[in-house]
Amino acid sequence: MSITNEINEKYYAILYTYKTVGFSNLSSHYLRDNEVQLLHNIVSTEMAIIQTCNRVELYLYVDDYSKVETLLHFLDNIHKKEISKDATILKGYDAIKHLFKVASGLDSLSIGEYEILGQVKLSLDNAKKLGISGKYINTLFERAIKIGRKVRKETNISRGKVGLYSLAIDLAKTKIDISNAKILVIGAGNIGSKIISMLKSENINNITIMNRTIEKAKELAEKYGYSYTSFDLSKINDYDVIFSAIFYPSKISTNKLVIDLSYPSVFQGNNVYRLEDLQFISSQSLEKRSKEITDAEKIIEESIDEFIIDYGNIKYNEIVSDIMNKIDEIRKEEIQRALKEINSNEDDINEILDAMTKSMIKKIFSPMLLKIKDYIREDEKNYINLVLELFNYDKLPSNETKTIKKEQINKRSNSGN
Repeated sequence: MSITNEINEKYYAILYTYKTVGFSNLSSHYLRDNEVQLLHNIVSTEMAIIQTCNRVELYLYVDDYSKVETLLHFLDNIHKKEISKDATILKGYDAIKHLFKVASGLDSLSIGEYEILGQVKLSLDNAKKLGISGKYINTLFERAIKIGRKVRKETNISRGKVGLYSLAIDLAKTKIDISNAKILVIGAGNIGSKIISMLKSENINNITIMNRTIEKAKELAEKYGYSYTSFDLSKINDYDVIFSAIFYPSKISTNKLVIDLSYPSVFQGNNVYRLEDLQFISSQSLEKRSKEITDAEKIIEESIDEFIIDYGNIKYNEIVSDIMNKIDEIRKEEIQRALKEINSNEDDINEILDAMTKSMIKKIFSPMLLKIKDYIREDEKNYINLVLELFNYDKLPSNETKTIKKEQINKRSNSGN
């Protein structure tokens, strides 16, 4: 099987995204680290998983499709419902291109966002930490990260306010003068921290941070010079606008202006805006970025060839390693045999060493030489030329090679009939 065909047969992606299952259902597809490890142990294959507010995506390197089916069945068992029917399954180059688009920000809710590139890198780091990835998945993700950086460097896809958090703040600005508003940020995790940082960069000062762990709220408040409070959702009525990024088991009704970045959403009401609303706002800017998207897609297409080279390097290293290991195995055997001969007859050391080296050469090259013998019998001169070229020897005359190549083609054509 050729390298390009092998790539197309062994890489898979199982996707659940906001586009296919919706934000409200996406949260039910998340996997805990212990579930990911258990899944890896069952299918015994390389994998990595990207989990964000927009997507749950599993990338696999498998030796047969049955492992993908096993994985889907296991996902159903974990979630106690048939979520496998919601999965989008991509194979080979389609899976690879999708990951490259994700890393480049082309598949994000906010086209061109920077955060996803860090999330792809974090997913790779976590896969390595859990021991579920390997050289094939690592190489794929490393190439995706390089492409993500290249797209942002060579296009304007990420210029201006393109991130999810920027969209959230801009949405709030269209509803209220946030520079004079009392603002509450609920949640001090990654999303809440980002919102707080961006509000600070806009010189918004009247901000209070609420978090279940009050120590975390205090830490962020002291870092940015804001206030903090204990977790009590009844306090939201004291504020003009609320940014929420938490998990909460029930819905909260309110008339307050809420930008709810939680997944699933927590708040409901006429003034509550969710991720779906940000998706609509983002879609309005797509036309303005159409050229950048086209340029980014071109970079991704060109980068497929770079990944094929990456994959070829893995295969080359594997072959060289196998050859060198076999040679080293023979070398060690011959050394042990020579030592026994030397210990029993010290007067003939030179002869013993000479015999040892000849034996090593014979054992190393005998399999190849036997193949050459077969090729000579079958007049397979072009194969012989390949071997001669490897050792920088002169090739057979080109006219003979062309003749025999034609004969081989005819022979194979006839054998296939």
